[in-house]
Amino acid sequence: MMNMLAQYIIVVALIITILYVVNQYYKYSRAKRKRQETIGSGKGLPFPRILNKYTQKGYNVILRIPILRTVLIKVRKKLETLSVYDEYTLRREVMKIIFSIIALFSVGCLFLVIIRPSWLVIFWILLGILLLSGILIDFFVYRVENRLLKQLKNFIIRVTFNYQQTKSVDEAVFDSIQYAGPEMKVHAERINKILNALHSEKELAAYEEVAPSRYLRVFASLAVLVKDRGDNFDEEKGSSFVRGVTSINKELNDEILYRSKLSYALRSISALALIPIFLALPTKHWSISQFPTTESFYGSRIGFLAEIAVYAISVACYLIVRKMREINDNSTEFKPKRIRWERWLFKKIPLLEKFCKALSPQEFTKKYHERQQLIKEANENLEVKELTLQQVLSCLAVFIVLVSAFTLAHVREANTVLNQVATQSIFTSQLTEKELQSVAEMNEFDKSVIEDLKEMKKLPTDEELRELIADQLNLDSRDLEVTNTYKRITGKWTIISNSFLQWWEVLIAIVIAFTSYLIPVQVLKVKRNARLKLMEREVYQLLVLISILRDFEGMSVSIILNWLQRFSLVFKKSITIAIEEFDSGQEMALVKLSENNTFEPFQQIVERLRLTIIRLSIKEAFTDIEMEREFYLEQRREDQKRSLEKKSQIGEFLGLGPLVCLTFIYLIFPIIYIGVNESKNMINMFT
Repeated sequence: MMNMLAQYIIVVALIITILYVVNQYYKYSRAKRKRQETIGSGKGLPFPRILNKYTQKGYNVILRIPILRTVLIKVRKKLETLSVYDEYTLRREVMKIIFSIIALFSVGCLFLVIIRPSWLVIFWILLGILLLSGILIDFFVYRVENRLLKQLKNFIIRVTFNYQQTKSVDEAVFDSIQYAGPEMKVHAERINKILNALHSEKELAAYEEVAPSRYLRVFASLAVLVKDRGDNFDEEKGSSFVRGVTSINKELNDEILYRSKLSYALRSISALALIPIFLALPTKHWSISQFPTTESFYGSRIGFLAEIAVYAISVACYLIVRKMREINDNSTEFKPKRIRWERWLFKKIPLLEKFCKALSPQEFTKKYHERQQLIKEANENLEVKELTLQQVLSCLAVFIVLVSAFTLAHVREANTVLNQVATQSIFTSQLTEKELQSVAEMNEFDKSVIEDLKEMKKLPTDEELRELIADQLNLDSRDLEVTNTYKRITGKWTIISNSFLQWWEVLIAIVIAFTSYLIPVQVLKVKRNARLKLMEREVYQLLVLISILRDFEGMSVSIILNWLQRFSLVFKKSITIAIEEFDSGQEMALVKLSENNTFEPFQQIVERLRLTIIRLSIKEAFTDIEMEREFYLEQRREDQKRSLEKKSQIGEFLGLGPLVCLTFIYLIFPIIYIGVNESKNMINMFT
């Protein structure tokens, strides 16, 4: 049945694909004819222009698809690290790789499914893609990122040494290129090109769009600033440029150490979490070979749900560990405009909007304000009613999945009972070939009787069923063999006749679905906490930036705001608005900037900038910035220490959890379950 269903799905998918290709070809041919009629040319667009067009469109589309978006970002990071392109060329090169990956996986998956169509094959294909993507990300992204950070640290040290000798930034960078590592050398040459360019600010802006690390962006910008404005030397503190790159190196040291410790703490845990998936089938075969009666458990409803649980727990633990290993550098914001599919559903189903409004908190209430505040702090483009729609759909999806799983488990249990051959007890020895043949014949007899019962319009009574069995066996109805056969068939018939969705299973599905109603809200809370961490980290980066800029001559609030806007992610939008309104009223623009961001550390920075407009200079307003920066640095180190401890504990639990589940759910529990049932059957036989 499953094979036929898989074949039907493949046929339908192929038909849809063929129709889509034919339709697209028809549209392309018609557009080509129109172009020929318009411009009188029979050539149309050249292939490179067509490729560029679809790669740029495809880039924006894939950014909105969660799974493919992750792959796209990883490929982009790889290309950013190894090569330096402009944004347009970078997107084209990324999409070439993405299209190739999708084509190869599609062809391979289609080939395997056609050869052996089954849901298990599809699952193993998806699992293989998951594993391969993890390995590729580790090998081609994380390792390259770590190497780039270490090489950047050494490059900055070399630049500092050369600068102290030559007192020239461009010469120091040029002399340090030969000592740069292979990954860093590409970026060092680009920075040197920027420093020697006629329009260095324009070249710097282009490089900032594609720089793979915020450290590279700050270093390149600082080098350009010193070259254009000159360095500022202090008798006590020394060179502003040297102090700036020293601050960058402090952050780099912390980042490299944190990555190293995290990688060591979570080593091999992701692979450990997936081991139960590969051991599940051998464990099942070993259990059946040693305890043949457990085959009935693995084919039952409970066995099916246990198998799903083992696979689901392993994959979930693997994904969580992979997520824990990721370190988001936040050098570039990959957050496109979200597709408002909720609004589309509201337009298509008018009653749905009223239903979601009824379930949402009433306006002007405390709960409604809390929901709005949560959405704002999580930086999501949502309305409260749209969040309610997500909750409703989450609840409905979980309910449908659970009901489908329970129904499929019943179907599988009925099929197993009907076709089961090995029925020996756990307390008996292995059956001989002759005994197995006898059991198979008994099973075929039971199957034929049950099929006859299914075709009957009215079920026979117990005596009639006993007589029917006796007639087919050519024995007396009071014979012991007839009695045993009657008990065996009625037991199977009870299971088969009850193989439908039970009320208590629906109740379980409703309870779990009701719990899943809260998932979208919890996701927003997680995003809010992550955003708060990002804000803390960004405020520290802005303090480092201001501590570098304040020592240069001619610094003003306008220049500092422009620098903050270039290197900010969380506060970028509000800073951009403040810059646009700055000429019409400096103090009012800063007041609005403070009101639009409720994060207190950032508000303190804005208040200091306001003081520079009223009465103080930049240096005086940020006199104690070194102390604040040291405080945030210590706070960050403490957060990283706690994060490492927490992730290590969670990683150990997630790594060993699937193995414990495999041992207990898939090995120990079946033996105990069958043993208890066999004990009950033996007690019933003697009573």
